Amino acid sequence: MSAALVEEIELMAVGPDGERITWSSHLGEMYEAMVITRLRLSNGVEALSGMTVYTEHEFDMTVFSAASLMAPFVLGRNILDIPQIYNMMRSRYVPLNHLATSLFDIALHDGKGKTLGLPIYQMLGAVRDRIMAYASSPLLPDDDAYVAYCRRMIDRGYRAIKVHPYCRFHDDMRLVQRLREEFTGQGIGWILDADANYSLNQALRMGRVLDASGWEFFEAPIPDSDLSGYQALSNALDTDVICGGNSVPDLRLIQLALQMRSWDRSRFDVTGIGGFTGGNEGMAITRAHGMKCEVQSWGYTLTQAANLHLMLANENCDFFEQAAPFEKYEFGAKQVIRPDEDGFVQPSGLPGLGVEMDWDVIEPFVYARKTF
Repeated sequence: MSAALVEEIELMAVGPDGERITWSSHLGEMYEAMVITRLRLSNGVEALSGMTVYTEHEFDMTVFSAASLMAPFVLGRNILDIPQIYNMMRSRYVPLNHLATSLFDIALHDGKGKTLGLPIYQMLGAVRDRIMAYASSPLLPDDDAYVAYCRRMIDRGYRAIKVHPYCRFHDDMRLVQRLREEFTGQGIGWILDADANYSLNQALRMGRVLDASGWEFFEAPIPDSDLSGYQALSNALDTDVICGGNSVPDLRLIQLALQMRSWDRSRFDVTGIGGFTGGNEGMAITRAHGMKCEVQSWGYTLTQAANLHLMLANENCDFFEQAAPFEKYEFGAKQVIRPDEDGFVQPSGLPGLGVEMDWDVIEPFVYARKTF
C-alpha cells in the first residue's frame, strides 16, 4: 500500500435537535453533541470518526477544543504509521488527551480500512461478523413505563436489556422486583446500571437481589475508582460486577483493577480509551486476565460503529450496547445499526467504519468548525 498523507483536517461540533433524555434522576436532560473528525488523504480517501459527548445545560466545547489542539500534530502524517502517530499523540500536552487521541486514531483506522477496501474489524483480524445487542434504556417516569419499555424492546427483537433506573436505592429495589415479576422465564438477559449512586452497603443489598434473579451483570453501583469497594462486591456476589467505564480511561488503571479482581469484566469506550490502538490493548489486557470486556457503545452511529468493529475483532465481549429508542442516534448517518430478528447487530460491510454521513442534514446543526 502506497503512502497516504493527511492533507486536510476538518473538525465539527454538531448539536442535533433530538429529544433530550437522561439516565439518572440526579441528572438533568443531556445535550448530546457529536464531534466529528474528517480527514482528507492524499490518495483521495475521506476518513471519519465521531465522538458522542454528553453534557447538561448546553452542548460541549471541550472535546472540540482538545481535538483542535491535537490536529496540527496529525496533519501531514502517513496513515501507514498509526502506531507511531498514536504514541506521539499520547505524549503531547493536550487537555483531554485520551479523547483527542481516540478521535484521530479512529479516523486514521477508517482511512486505512478504506484504502485497503476492508471493514476495520476485518483489518484488525475478525473473529466474528455479528454480536448480540442489548437495549439500553433512558430514565423513565415510573415503574409502568419501564415495564412497557421492556415489552417494546423485546418485541423489537432484543434478547437483553439494560435498565437505567431512578438511581434512588429504594425505588430501584421496587423496580427490580417488579421487572422480576413481569418477565421471569422469558430468557432475557438483564443488566442494571446505577450510575455510581449507591453506597457499598446498598450495592451489596441490590447485588444479592440480582443474584437471586439471575441478572447478567451489575454496572456502576459505586464510583469506578473505588477499587477496594468493587473488590468487596465482586467477592460477595455471584452476578458479575463491572465499572461504568467513563471515569477510568487509563489502561494502567484498568490493568491494576483487573489484577486486584475489583471488576468481573472490564469496560471502556473506544472513543475514550485511545481509539482502536488503545482499545485493542485494553481487550488484550482483559483477555490476559481471563476476563471479558463489555465495551461501551452508547451514542451516535459513528460512535456505535467504532465500538462495534472493536467487538467483532475480539472474542471477549458478549454484548453491543444500543441506546434505545435508537432513531435519534441515527442522525446524519446513511448506514445505521439495528438489531436483526435474532437480536444481533452487524456492520454495513462497507470499508473502514462502514458509515457515510449526509452532510446536508448535518450542516444546519454545526455549532463549531475548524479546518487545518
